[in-house]
Amino acid sequence: MTFAEVALSNLRRNPVRSVLTGLSLAVSAATLSVALSLDRGYASAVTDDLVNKTGVHLYVTKEGCPIEAASVIAQGGLSPLYVGEETVKKAQSLPQVGAVLPFKLFAVTTADGTRTDIFMGVTEAIMEIKPDWRFHSGGWFESEDSVILGAEMARIERLGVGDRMYTEHFDREFVVSGILERNYSQDDGVFFLPLSTAQELVGREGKLSAVAIKLQDISTLDETRNRLRAMLPEDHFVIGSKELSEGILQFFGSTRAIMMVMVLVAAVISVFGVVNTMLMTVLERRREIAYLKCVGAGRLDLLHLISLETLAIAVAGSAAGAVAGAVLSPLSGTLLRRFLVAYVPSGVIARPDLGIAVLAFTACTVIGLACSVYPALRAARIVPMEVLRNE
Repeated sequence: MTFAEVALSNLRRNPVRSVLTGLSLAVSAATLSVALSLDRGYASAVTDDLVNKTGVHLYVTKEGCPIEAASVIAQGGLSPLYVGEETVKKAQSLPQVGAVLPFKLFAVTTADGTRTDIFMGVTEAIMEIKPDWRFHSGGWFESEDSVILGAEMARIERLGVGDRMYTEHFDREFVVSGILERNYSQDDGVFFLPLSTAQELVGREGKLSAVAIKLQDISTLDETRNRLRAMLPEDHFVIGSKELSEGILQFFGSTRAIMMVMVLVAAVISVFGVVNTMLMTVLERRREIAYLKCVGAGRLDLLHLISLETLAIAVAGSAAGAVAGAVLSPLSGTLLRRFLVAYVPSGVIARPDLGIAVLAFTACTVIGLACSVYPALRAARIVPMEVLRNE
């Protein structure tokens, strides 16, 4: 028989113990896989929301904190701070600026509390700034009572171009003038209104949530930001879209640290589980190991045998955990979305992939294999005559 056949035969002697030991490593691999999927997915979703899909390079806002600014810019927080409309002309005066979008953003919770609608007052500059902002049907506002629907809102409300939409909160009726193509961004769930209408609805005439700026040449970002800061009052902030997303990801760092602590705890529990199991296996087989030594088995042979038994458990457990982590990651993303308070991106939060699965599998296999060192050394140090005399 080969070493591998002997090792598998030994594991089959107590299949329940072997399976439970493998499961401890599977839990570690699954936890690591889920944590890495959430970490990568959240970073990608925030960057897509605030950088890749907006076409915006700079924001002018009164909110200096990136998290507060993101709440206002991306999710409709109705901040008591506002940017004056004169900021638009100042930004347009810079030759490096390609387009300027003043906007008013606010959120309204429905009367039954089951849904929060986001309204955004915009100008035609939005079509210059957002490359994915295209009409599926209809077109631009025809009057101050027109509304353009994001693709998801049109589906939920079952409205088409020319239909009337009544908002109970404002006691006002709008006519749908256009429906956007689905672009899988925050825009899919937004009601777009003429800027002046949006300002009127919340009693903020002449006041803006922020001003979005698209540059003609991205290489002039720092120069344009400095010139804008020099032109604006001290209480105005010029924030880059990349800076905005990085600020939010720094806040997510605390959540990331908690997830990594969970991974570490799971790994420590697995280490103790595997070491305990293999040590018990060696102690129960002292007499058998003594006979092996009597017929010529050396220390390296016993190290090889115990390592193979541990490796078989580690490979099976880590593979099962990596697959389970990939399957459970989307569910974890849905659960995490419910508990995020600072910024909830519109995209998928958990993004498992083959690289993460391979990393989780490899890390847990190596940990499991390392756990075989001490039990294997105990087996190699057994003195045959002492064991046979006493047992």
